Amino acid sequence: MEYILPIALVVIAITAIAVVVVFLRKRTSSVLCNAESTERATPTDMLAATGKHVGELSIPIELLPTTTQIDENSLVEIKDCSVVARISQTLPAVAEIANRTLTSNATNAALQQTAKAANVAIQKTNQALQSGNIYRAVIPAGAKLTDSQAMEGAKRAIFHGAKGIKGQANLVPVTAQKASEVVPANIAKTAKVANVAANVMNVASLVVGQYYMSLIDSKLEALTKSISKISDFQDREFKSRILSVITLVSEISQFSTEILEDDSQRKLKLSALEGIKATATELLGQVNITITDITKKNPNPDYKEYESVVEELKTLVGFQNVLAAVLEEISKLTYLLGKCTISTEQSYALYNKYTEMSEQTRTLLSEWHSKQVDALRIDLSKERVAKTGIKAVISIPLGWIDEKHNYKAIKKAIAQEIASQANHIIGKTEQPRDVYAEDVELIIKEGKYYYLPKPQTADVDNED
Repeated sequence: MEYILPIALVVIAITAIAVVVVFLRKRTSSVLCNAESTERATPTDMLAATGKHVGELSIPIELLPTTTQIDENSLVEIKDCSVVARISQTLPAVAEIANRTLTSNATNAALQQTAKAANVAIQKTNQALQSGNIYRAVIPAGAKLTDSQAMEGAKRAIFHGAKGIKGQANLVPVTAQKASEVVPANIAKTAKVANVAANVMNVASLVVGQYYMSLIDSKLEALTKSISKISDFQDREFKSRILSVITLVSEISQFSTEILEDDSQRKLKLSALEGIKATATELLGQVNITITDITKKNPNPDYKEYESVVEELKTLVGFQNVLAAVLEEISKLTYLLGKCTISTEQSYALYNKYTEMSEQTRTLLSEWHSKQVDALRIDLSKERVAKTGIKAVISIPLGWIDEKHNYKAIKKAIAQEIASQANHIIGKTEQPRDVYAEDVELIIKEGKYYYLPKPQTADVDNED
C-alpha cells in the first residue's frame, strides 16, 4: 500500500506531461503551417497592384532552419517600449509569433520542472521540445512616392528590390467628405492600404533610426572623453565651445524615438542641427587657419623651437580631428531625422567640403614637418636627432666608429606625434550609408524582437 501513492503521483505527472506535449506539438505545427502559408502567398512582393485593384501589404515571416548561424553579437535587442508597441500594432503577425514563442518557452520551462520533480525519463522529450525556434521578418526598404500617371490625384508607391522594382500601387488620399457623399469602396480600400504602408515604413524608420542614433550618441560620448584628455588650450573659451557643440548634438541623439515619431519635433531638431553645424564649421575653420599660420611663422626653427611647436600643434590637431568627427555625426543625424526626405549627398555636403579643407591644411602641415625633419636631420624610426654646435664637433671622431654618436635621443612621444601630424587623412572611415534604402531585418527569438543591421560590406555588394 505504501507504494501506491508515489506510483499514482508519477502516473499523474506523466499523463499531464503527455497531454501538454501533444498540445505543444499541435501549436508548433500550426505556427509552422501559418509561416509557410505566408511565405507561399507572398514570398517577395510587398505591395503590388493587380490589374486595377490594390493588393494587400504583407510582411513574410520565415522560420529559420535550426542550422542557421546568426552572430549573436550582431543582434540588437529592441528594448524601447514605444518601438515594441509600434511593431505589435503595425505588424500583428510578427507580434503573434513573438507571443507564441514566449508562451512556448514558459510552458516548456514548466514541463521541465515537472519532469525533474517526478524524476522520469520524459525529461529528454521536454528538452527536445524546448523552444529554439527563431523567426525572421523582413520589412522592405521604404517606398518612393511619385505622382501617378494612371490615376489623377494619386501617388504611386514603389518598393525597390535588389533586381529593380518589387511592386507598386496607386495610393489615393481620402479627404473629408460631405454628409451626402459616400466614400467609394475602392477608394476606402486604397486609403487603408496607403495607411498600412505608411505605418510599416514608419516602424522601419523607427527601428533603423533609433539604432543608428544610439551609435551616434556613443561616438559623441567618446569624443567628449577625448576632449578632456587634450591638454589645456590657451583659449579655454574655444575648448568650451567645442564641448557645447558635442553636448547639443548628443542631446538630440538621445531622444530618438520621441523625435522620430513627432514630425514637429523632428523638424525643430533639424533646424537646430543647422545652427550647431554652423558653429562647428566656424570652429573648424578657425583651427585650420591657426595651424596654417603657425607653420608660416616658423619656417626654420631649431630643434628646441620645433619641439615646442609640435606640442602646440598637438592640441590644434586634436581639436581638428574632434570637430571633423562631430561634423560627420551631425551629417548622419541630419540624414536620419530627414527620414528619406534628405539624401546622403545633401546631408554630407558640408562635412565633405570642410573635410577636404582640413585635409588640405594637414597636407601643408605634413610638408612643413617633412622640411623640418630633413633640415634638422631627425630620424623618426630610431627616435633621434643630429647633434649641433660644439657637441657635433666633439662627436665627429666617435661618429667615424659608429654613426649613432652623431645623434642624440628624442622623446618617443615627440617622434610619434610628428608622424601622426604628418598624416593628412581626416575622417571618412566609412562610406555614408543610405540605411533607409535597405530592407529592415527583424529577428524574433524567445518572444523578443531584435534588429539585425547589415554589415558595411553590404553597401559595396549592392552597388555592384
